[in-house]
Amino acid sequence: MEDFKKAVAGQFRIDHAELTEFELYGSGHINETYRVVFKVNGQDDVYIFQKINTNIFRNPDFLMENMSRVLKHCEAKLAGKPDQARRCIHLVPARDGKMFCRTPDGSCWRSYHFIGGASTYNILETEEQAYQAARAFGAFQMMLADLPGERLHEIIPNFHNTPSRYADFEKALAANKAGRADLCRPEIEFAKKVAWMAPVLVDLQAKGELPERITHNDTKLNNVLLDDKTGEGICVIDLDTIMPGLSLYDFGDMVRTSVSPAAEDETDLSKVQARTGVFRALVRGFLEGAQGCLTKKEMEMLPFSGILITYEIGLRFLADFLDGDVYFRTARPNHNLDRCRTQFTLVQRLMEKEAELNAVVKEFM
Repeated sequence: MEDFKKAVAGQFRIDHAELTEFELYGSGHINETYRVVFKVNGQDDVYIFQKINTNIFRNPDFLMENMSRVLKHCEAKLAGKPDQARRCIHLVPARDGKMFCRTPDGSCWRSYHFIGGASTYNILETEEQAYQAARAFGAFQMMLADLPGERLHEIIPNFHNTPSRYADFEKALAANKAGRADLCRPEIEFAKKVAWMAPVLVDLQAKGELPERITHNDTKLNNVLLDDKTGEGICVIDLDTIMPGLSLYDFGDMVRTSVSPAAEDETDLSKVQARTGVFRALVRGFLEGAQGCLTKKEMEMLPFSGILITYEIGLRFLADFLDGDVYFRTARPNHNLDRCRTQFTLVQRLMEKEAELNAVVKEFM
């Protein structure tokens, strides 16, 4: 194993250094992430190495082409600004000049400089954290609004296409492979009852009322580094799903993962709440970070986007439960059904507050 670590490290342009650490790092569930330390003239030189999960990201060339283009553009936008080196991921080239390497066993690896003095948080602790994370994602949206060149690759087609996700749910229900449909009749009926919302955003995009943008597509709190001293959101990370989409996908997923104090798989549904204060912090941060690049229609649809993306993820959990838990990793019986129930409960809480949330958005327009 030590020889393998040295072989991987040797694939990248990190010269005149002694490898001293190569340890698992972080809480991600898709790629394998390692904190790697080299000694250079007696000083620690720290990197992140990631083994890309090619079962999910089947075309690493396209994935890394997207990431490289986006990061090069962000670096240019940030040039000359204070603390520039910590405000953007900086990839380390492989020895052949590419931004990732393939090892003899077929694995794909990438490396980038470790950003010190900043942390990620899996659980939202304050409204200020919500504001800072949203501001960072809004600024990321703004920086990419004028990315030149061809359209980015779709790394996972139809990733946030809710009608497509609803069709997947219908197929799972019709097949009922795991024989579980009778265990989730209330959830099935709820999914059908609010199915009218599934095409709303894609229909608005088709009519030209919502612009296609470059979106992150996984805007959880723990995908923003917050400065340890100031609390500022300084860097957006985990760029695997950077691709064309709608700004509302990113904002909606922030709502889904932030407004409720309950865990994603909470079984006590009384804990699922839609906190208006957190929502206000998300709106304020996202719009401040975006600096006017969003259209009036995009801003008007911010509350609905939280409802829709929460519904969409609930559909995905429900479909996977019906299929026998083949996509999402589970830790207990009915885990995906518990996740679905939590999402659908949050949909109801958000719908109950939709008028109030619309009023919040109008405060900032």
